[in-house]
Amino acid sequence: MTHNICDSSIPYEVTIKVPATTANMGPGYDCAGAALELYSYFTFRRLDSSDGSVRYEVRGCDEKFCNEDNLCIKSFRRTLSEIGEKEFSISLLIDAKVPVSRGLGSSSTCIVAGVMAANIFTGETLSAEECLRICNDIEGHPDNVAPCLMGGMVISFFENDKIHTVNYNINSGFRFVAVIPDYEVSTHEARKAVKKDIDISKAVYSVSHACAFYKALMDGNEELCRVACGDVLHEPYRKLLIPDYDSVSKLAYENGACAFFISGSGSTMLAVVKSEAFKEPVRKLTESIKQAFPRFKVIELGISKDGAKAIN
Repeated sequence: MTHNICDSSIPYEVTIKVPATTANMGPGYDCAGAALELYSYFTFRRLDSSDGSVRYEVRGCDEKFCNEDNLCIKSFRRTLSEIGEKEFSISLLIDAKVPVSRGLGSSSTCIVAGVMAANIFTGETLSAEECLRICNDIEGHPDNVAPCLMGGMVISFFENDKIHTVNYNINSGFRFVAVIPDYEVSTHEARKAVKKDIDISKAVYSVSHACAFYKALMDGNEELCRVACGDVLHEPYRKLLIPDYDSVSKLAYENGACAFFISGSGSTMLAVVKSEAFKEPVRKLTESIKQAFPRFKVIELGISKDGAKAIN
């Protein structure tokens, strides 16, 4: 299957706007994720190649990834292969606002951008479900790529070798304050830290708290958020990899947070605060953390409802 690149319906250039994501979300280990209003932009442009060779030009990232080893390019090529298209030359300009290796889904932004761009350049032959499958095959789990593609909060799970997704509408009064340390947490080390076997009491704790926590986020119930956001599967172990976790958590709760958890595998932490008509609760929380941890980046974020999309 080969598309005519002169087809006026197929662009020569496309920019993909892709949101950051937070995964796990307290007790939702490896299944709960949400898209956040922090975006990276990936501009793909076809390159003419008179000699028929295929080349990739990448700008806007670390020099060691300015080549075909870039995750965006790998995802782009993988998608062309899945569709059955021949590769063609591409230039890629990256404007990444999502920090790398901080637990905000930077790898998912690259994967989703590459898959979407390849699909657009080949006439959008893939369905949303097929795009999600390819993204998941590359990433290895859907809890980041699903909300990144779909927007909002998404619960993902596998059944009969198929990814199933359920969307949750988080109450519009909730805001998320991302506390981004000036150090990384290795995803590999974070995975190693999590226990492989758990007893039944922890399984019951996890299921019950997850059900209650996500209902609280939907309803805007601050009290229930506070008591239901606890986790026993990964946070007790992963927080040891974030030296400032306990201090930031204590400060967040003292200044109005109704929930606090590690974003992905860290090092970013998210505080949830209710702020409907007035911004004061968010401002107070944000300023308190900035003063106590001046080296850290602190950003107020809402939920990105649309997910990744082409903007030209």
